[in-house]
Amino acid sequence: MRNEVAAEGDYIAAVPEQRSALEEQLSLSSLLSEGGLSLTLEVDGRVAGHLTARRLSGRHETHVGEIAIAVHNSARGVGLGRALMETAIDWARAVRMSKLALGVFPSNQRAINLYRSLGFVDEGTLPRKVATPGGDRDLMLMGLQL
Repeated sequence: MRNEVAAEGDYIAAVPEQRSALEEQLSLSSLLSEGGLSLTLEVDGRVAGHLTARRLSGRHETHVGEIAIAVHNSARGVGLGRALMETAIDWARAVRMSKLALGVFPSNQRAINLYRSLGFVDEGTLPRKVATPGGDRDLMLMGLQL
């Protein structure tokens, strides 16, 4: 699913086949060993969405969690993104974080609207933060105080 969403080019900072299956497994193992969360959402036997959440590890940042979601194009608009985000918020509260943070392309208005509806606020923009095959792109930062 990650490759299919990445192929759309507009929604996530990834390109198809960017990481091998082994690299994905190592990344997942690292995330989970650090107490993070990774959930895959299936609908009718097909992967429809994914959530990752991790606590930042800097000395003065452990109160902050960083989250990312992806929803397959065929499954958008039915509330799966909201369900993934609400799960991330519940998880962050359960592990006593006081803030969640995320990055989103400023052109992804649908995602920005979702995040704002859940209480996330704009925290700034990093110009040309993400290198993509189509050129460097800005990254909007958003946060939610829990």
